[in-house]
Amino acid sequence: MIRRKFWLSLVAACLTTIGLAGCGSQETGGSTSSSLIFAVAPDGGAFSSRDSAGKLTGFDIELVETLAAKENLKVEWKEMKFNGIIPALQAKQVDGAAASITIRDDRKQVTNFTDPYFDSGLVMVVKKDSPISSVNDLKDKTIVAKQGTSGLEKANELAKEHGAKVKILEDEATLYMDVEAGGSDVLINDFPFVASKIKSGTAANLKIIGDKLTGEEYGIAITKGKEDVLEKFNKHLKEMKENGEYQKLYDKYFGSN
Repeated sequence: MIRRKFWLSLVAACLTTIGLAGCGSQETGGSTSSSLIFAVAPDGGAFSSRDSAGKLTGFDIELVETLAAKENLKVEWKEMKFNGIIPALQAKQVDGAAASITIRDDRKQVTNFTDPYFDSGLVMVVKKDSPISSVNDLKDKTIVAKQGTSGLEKANELAKEHGAKVKILEDEATLYMDVEAGGSDVLINDFPFVASKIKSGTAANLKIIGDKLTGEEYGIAITKGKEDVLEKFNKHLKEMKENGEYQKLYDKYFGSN
């Protein structure tokens, strides 16, 4: 009897071990071998927003889902504030992120990036009747920028150079509202976001002044340790650019060049 119980216990232990091994497909942040968890910070613009049915849509969303689908992978989107995305990638809470993230050396130390998928740049925006026409008019003025962005870095740089003040906000929409309401004199943000806002009429009282302050490139962030995903995304992104699939998607959200 004792011997029988011993063998039954041994079989149960083996089955438990096999069962645990079968659950081994769970990966970074709860993703599985057939899915990826991607962080996103919906901005309400062309890159990522929710439609009338509450579904995520936009250039970033569709691009990532298209790249993933080419490997038969599904994407689960995890919404968060923009300034929480890099820490989430570093902590491996997500597999990647698509949120118009500028490729920078400091960010590359903690996460990988695909090849650039969008050329951007920072611009200054003021009210249409503002006397500010260049960086030389920033003395004693207030510059507003979004937390955790390259726009904030540039705002701090210009404030130091020209004797201005810097205000930090967390949400995309509040930047434009703040300038329109007179809370700040000028905002610094990525050109495609600004152009989209002004074109849509949601920031009709604002205008872009001067040339682009910087030339920047957006990349899809991929958590370190997911080099296989990085390699596959780069392969398919290159193919999409070569076969016209990327341009078709670009035109859908930003119009023809």
